[in-house]
Amino acid sequence: MGVSFYAIFFFVNRANKKYLNKLLKRYRKLGKENSKLVNNYKLMSLVADTTDNLVAITNNKGSIIYINRAFREALAIPLNQSTDGIQLFDYEGLDKILDIFEDSVERIQNAKSEVFLTNRRGFRYWLQVSFSHSVLNDNHYVVVMATNINDLKYAEEEISQQREELMVQGEQLEAMNTELENINQLTTDSITYAQRIQSALLPRKDDYSQFLRDTFLFFRHRDIVSGDFYWYGEVDDKAFFVESDCTGHGVPGALMATIGNTLLNEIIISERIFNPAIILKELDRKIRIVLRQENSITAQQDGMDMSIALYDLETRELSVSLANQFAFLYTNNELIEIPASLHSIGGDMFGESAPIFDLHRFSIADGDLLYFFSDGYRDQYNEDETEKMMQPRFKSIISQICKLEMDKQRDFIEEQFDSWRGGTRQYDDVIVWGLKF
Repeated sequence: MGVSFYAIFFFVNRANKKYLNKLLKRYRKLGKENSKLVNNYKLMSLVADTTDNLVAITNNKGSIIYINRAFREALAIPLNQSTDGIQLFDYEGLDKILDIFEDSVERIQNAKSEVFLTNRRGFRYWLQVSFSHSVLNDNHYVVVMATNINDLKYAEEEISQQREELMVQGEQLEAMNTELENINQLTTDSITYAQRIQSALLPRKDDYSQFLRDTFLFFRHRDIVSGDFYWYGEVDDKAFFVESDCTGHGVPGALMATIGNTLLNEIIISERIFNPAIILKELDRKIRIVLRQENSITAQQDGMDMSIALYDLETRELSVSLANQFAFLYTNNELIEIPASLHSIGGDMFGESAPIFDLHRFSIADGDLLYFFSDGYRDQYNEDETEKMMQPRFKSIISQICKLEMDKQRDFIEEQFDSWRGGTRQYDDVIVWGLKF
């Protein structure tokens, strides 16, 4: 009758048993894998809960699937509260980066942003938030990780505040600098105006040309105005030539020069005192009165060194008196040094009641030369600033020019000064005045 019913039943039953055993093995395997996944999940949760970073996993709509302890604390979510159905970006602060989250999800592209978060307990955080993506079995997961960057932000704020303070200080300094520039310009303008007045007080070559065959003048200020000055006056057939080096230079020296100029006019022109030695003595007396030096040991010691020459056109006699300066006279083919008196005009008295100034007289022939000068020329340092020119070099320069035309003498004087000085600064005002009778 063919295969019996029992045989068929036995075959089917045997097949089902194999299938059931196979299913059982697969189920056990899945159970092990599921257990492994559960363990991995627990391990991941443990790691996430022990980190200081804020970690959450959401779906592509922002609904929380997992959130670690740090994130709960930041958002003030109790540990025992379920987060099912809670939208991460409903929280104040995180809502400001929802558009960045949505754009990141749409493009499935990692993204970063910064957000300031104030939770329900009043804690305030600056967070750097990053989004990364994982798509598993058509499920789109977003890992949200946030780092507390309070220290960084506070440092940035402090730097920003310091920068703003520096900008304010910079603006204040700029305003002060502008004000100082304006003040400096006004001061410079005033001094420049004073220089024009000082120049107007100085004699011109035409003023004394009738008494001389020729002359040259090398006059170089250290500053805009000068403490060196020269003066000329005439009474009848008498011509007076004065060179003076006042204490200081610049504005203080120029003020002293103005006082000296005024007093010379008073003594020689108004009071008609003609003896150079007496002129110096009277000038010293008047300077001490003007500067209130007459009875004070501790008074300021300002004054001036001076050379005065009186040339009598009728007798052709030259009278010279010197206050702490020396001079040169070229006569009979010889360069003579006229010695200085030790005293200056004003300043220290050296324990004497009044200074004594020597008077030197010379008979003048045609072509004789008189050289007056301040100490600025011979006291100039060389380019290395290691050595002054000093008197021997200066006298050598004068001895080389005595037979030259006066304009060439001046050129040589200037060339030698500039060559000696080189690129270094000028230390003092300079006058060299050559007079040819």
